[in-house]
Amino acid sequence: MIFLENLSKLLLFLHLISTIVLIGSISLNLIIILAGYWRGKFFKKNLEKLCVKTSFWTYAIVCIFGALAYPTFRVRIRYEYFDKTLPWATGLFEVKEHWSTIGFTLFMAYYFLREKFDPEIEKENLFFYTLMCCILFIIIWYSASIGYYLTTLKGI
Repeated sequence: MIFLENLSKLLLFLHLISTIVLIGSISLNLIIILAGYWRGKFFKKNLEKLCVKTSFWTYAIVCIFGALAYPTFRVRIRYEYFDKTLPWATGLFEVKEHWSTIGFTLFMAYYFLREKFDPEIEKENLFFYTLMCCILFIIIWYSASIGYYLTTLKGI
């Protein structure tokens, strides 16, 4: 018996749902920055700050559900299926995981920066802040897309 194997489908579903929330919140965060802050419109600062908090904590939740589902994935999917028939899929998963780890580290810096940063007053830091948000947006969308693709491989 593998740790939490009987809950693996529920954990994967919760991982998916929290990923959807994460994608929505980071996307809205980037839209507010690009369509608002870069045009000199700062009336959605509270919503944008809420998006950052939601994204950060949802990222943590995604990681927790992924870690809880990982033992079952490691044995039932990766070892029994990917490593034997699709070794490139194992590599793709590892790349996704590495980028996700880098993303979480970057997210901690982004989160704490946003706690102190006022984009209306500190316009000189807006480029750096926007760049960080864009990188996180790309990492999150990449990880979610690869995760979805790998999930579909076993069903094909």
